[in-house]
Amino acid sequence: MRRRNFLRGACGVAVALPFLESLGWRRFIKTARAAEPGGKRLVVFFMCNGVNMESFFPAAPGPLTAASLMGTSIEPLADYAGKLLIPRGMHMVPKGWGQDADTPGDDHAKGMGHKLTAEALDPGTLYARGISVDQRAAQELNQDGSPSMTLSVGWRHTNWLGHISYAGNNTPVTPEGNPWLTYQDLMGLGGLDEAVKMQIATRRQSVLDLVEEEFKALKAKNLSQADAQKLEMHADSIRDLEIDMVGNGLIECALDPARAAEIEAIDPDSVLEDWQFKTIGLMQLDILAMAVACGATSVGSIQWASGSGGPIYKWDGMNHEFNHHKLSHGNTKDDNSGEEVAGYLEMLTQIDRWHAEQYRHLLDRLSSYSEGDGTVLDNSAVVWFNELSDGKAHSYLDLPVIIAGGAGGYLKQGHYIDLIDGQDPWVQTHPHNRLLITLLNAVGCTDNGGPVTQFGRAGLEQGEYGELLA
Repeated sequence: MRRRNFLRGACGVAVALPFLESLGWRRFIKTARAAEPGGKRLVVFFMCNGVNMESFFPAAPGPLTAASLMGTSIEPLADYAGKLLIPRGMHMVPKGWGQDADTPGDDHAKGMGHKLTAEALDPGTLYARGISVDQRAAQELNQDGSPSMTLSVGWRHTNWLGHISYAGNNTPVTPEGNPWLTYQDLMGLGGLDEAVKMQIATRRQSVLDLVEEEFKALKAKNLSQADAQKLEMHADSIRDLEIDMVGNGLIECALDPARAAEIEAIDPDSVLEDWQFKTIGLMQLDILAMAVACGATSVGSIQWASGSGGPIYKWDGMNHEFNHHKLSHGNTKDDNSGEEVAGYLEMLTQIDRWHAEQYRHLLDRLSSYSEGDGTVLDNSAVVWFNELSDGKAHSYLDLPVIIAGGAGGYLKQGHYIDLIDGQDPWVQTHPHNRLLITLLNAVGCTDNGGPVTQFGRAGLEQGEYGELLA
């Protein structure tokens, strides 16, 4: 094989040059993608404190339509009804309310630590004893084995109440809550001076513009006429390729320059403030969608606030007096010792609906990236998890879960499925670890060359939920 020379632009795009007889050297700068664009993705959208169970779900199981979502908290998802899968009736494992032995921690700690791991908490640290589903998927789907992209919005609890993602036993993965730091990490800008960061991150340029100086240096090396012609022909071919990038499903790992500039301008001291909650969240969602679309990662998660916490919602028509956790209990005090908050259920519905709007934004962004005959969303499983079901009761029963995208045709879409056929959730026949198994198989993970059959604590039920498969 003849040697080739490579140039790499600032946005991480390799330019392979034809072998130039005038140059007796090889140049290669490597910045590999973590994942190949076009593969399956797993994205976790995680909300804390539970939901208003009376308004969250459609009226009855069956096909999902825009009409069936009207009047619910998830009405903002009406345009995606045909791409949604809502499984109902699952209970969290290990169980809450002291129903399982050797499960330390209060119900908030369990809701945070159990949900993505299906593992009990360590009695000393209250961190989960096993890997989370996002990190397990990333180990296999990211070609370099890099971890899942782990993001947060309004993250304040730095202990077990602030972690949903785990690299292994007692190994929580701290989420990044500053979108500018998220973007710098994604673009490989760590350690560069600010002028260079801005030059790279806030402009979207042609690959040839980004490596212009290196092309000039090559041209200055007294190339033969034949080599000079090869170089010009190669430059022309790259220009033609760039015109066809979108049509061929190649997505640049960079945001629009104006959006990147907005992210850079965020005051780092304000990212945890309630008034920034929506702004920071949308920025993180834009980065997350772009990262999974362009192949920077195949797996990511975004965590809204922390267990037993949350902001005071005072935007988009909401003007609440108490934070999310207090409202989840309908009480003016976090410890439930205060007065009942009048109208708190309606406020919870407003919060749930607002989060549905943010989830829709994520789906909009993933749908905006074309891929093959569909979009990135079509090749993804985008899962909305919640720490609890009924927050006032700290319930681990009848978990609210929504999945968007069919993971490349693996999962049903456009269905609301009652897994327990109308029985009382106390029957506890459908543990949520089997949903995690289903998700791992949906995105192409394997176990010793075959399908994944178990995940979570030893002794839990095995196998995926066939009811959810296409």
